[in-house]
Amino acid sequence: MGKRLKRGLLPKSKLFSKKKKKLNPQSQLLGLGPKFIESVRIGLHDDDLVHVRKMVDGLSEYGQAKLIESLSHNERTKLIQILGDKINPEVLPELNEFVQEQVIESLQEKQIVKIANELDSDEVVEILEHLDEDEQESIIKKLEPELQYQVQSSLAYPEDSAGRIMSREFVSIPDWWTVKEAKEFLLKNEELPDDFYNIFLTDEKFRPTGQIALDKLLRAKPQEALFDIMDGEIVPIDVLTDQEEVAHMFREYGWQSAVVADRKGHLIGVITINDVVEVIHEEVSEDIMHLSGTEEGDVYKSVFSIFKSRIVWLITNLLATILAASVVKEFQDIIAQISVLAVLMPIVASMGGTTGNQTLAVVVRALATRELNSSNTLRMILKEFLVGLNNGSLFAFLIGAITYVWFPEYRMISLIIAIAMLMTLVIASLSGILVPLVLNKLKVDPAVSSGVFLVAITDCGGFFIFLGLAKLFLV
Repeated sequence: MGKRLKRGLLPKSKLFSKKKKKLNPQSQLLGLGPKFIESVRIGLHDDDLVHVRKMVDGLSEYGQAKLIESLSHNERTKLIQILGDKINPEVLPELNEFVQEQVIESLQEKQIVKIANELDSDEVVEILEHLDEDEQESIIKKLEPELQYQVQSSLAYPEDSAGRIMSREFVSIPDWWTVKEAKEFLLKNEELPDDFYNIFLTDEKFRPTGQIALDKLLRAKPQEALFDIMDGEIVPIDVLTDQEEVAHMFREYGWQSAVVADRKGHLIGVITINDVVEVIHEEVSEDIMHLSGTEEGDVYKSVFSIFKSRIVWLITNLLATILAASVVKEFQDIIAQISVLAVLMPIVASMGGTTGNQTLAVVVRALATRELNSSNTLRMILKEFLVGLNNGSLFAFLIGAITYVWFPEYRMISLIIAIAMLMTLVIASLSGILVPLVLNKLKVDPAVSSGVFLVAITDCGGFFIFLGLAKLFLV
């Protein structure tokens, strides 16, 4: 039993971690206004180290993180140098990922090791996973033995898996113990974290069987067995489960925490609602940025870094636009004869693009949240077709009437643009759902690639339909 206890208590729970309780972010930022930040900037510029340290020391870790994010790259580097070994380890997990990387780059290895030894294993993994393998290995070798094992184990799992985001700091005890034994153990053990609320129970093979809230344990009768009063059975999350799937499970089942098990079913970690909130924020931000060809952290990057990250997207869109222009090129003769077509054709393509993007946004979100699945895909496709048909009918009538008033001498064109508008909006609505569905089926992230394909389809389709009908009926 002694050996099992040691294994069960190897981690200290993140749910009840060693961190100090944080203040309300609003209360922390009351003094972090523009004047405060400017005062720090002036102190950095004038090399007034005493002034800067005094101001920064008065901030909590959250306030220090927001201050660091508010500074330029050079100012950040200088501030980190001034703080030196006195930098609060809890600041790093609060930083934006891109800023965090910049701060790590400005620290010496011994400083990183010192900071890592003060953090939970999942936070250390978050800091180290962006470093080169050689840098990782060098730092990990210098960590405390227990933390070293935990970090190495977590980094061995795929990125964005449950094994990467789980915390190895948790408290577990045998489920056959009595309430009295559990209470005595909790009172006598000096390695318990400062704050904790749940205790995880395991069987003789260290497989999770349930959990007990601390308040329930305190109210229970001493002779009762923990197995009899635990809060239901636990459904473990496989260590290789994708973090998006983990977030979906938390949302679906209303979990506050969940245990992570290896392939043999052994309890190896815990994921809390705090971890899931971070995952949701990360995934949503990533999808939104990808839809527009940008990246999270552009606020903190240099002009050249932003230029490099966006140029690929812009080149891809340029190719799509050239494709659309090539379609127009095929109809340049009729455009030369009837110049009104050049005035009207952008309207059709623009409306198609807007309609397609509306559908695309809905579908990408539905795929991410698992609201769109095999059971309702056909119904969703039909729904978008009908929406496109209704929108197309309405705007076909409107643009037809407007064109008739603008160019009364070209009455046939008002009918042509109305038909083109109807067909384009229907195609755009269907493309907005079919493109991400196909990409998702091919295991390609719809948020990254859908926009380019949609632009090509709506622009080329809109121009081809409108100019094709014009050539068919007006020549």
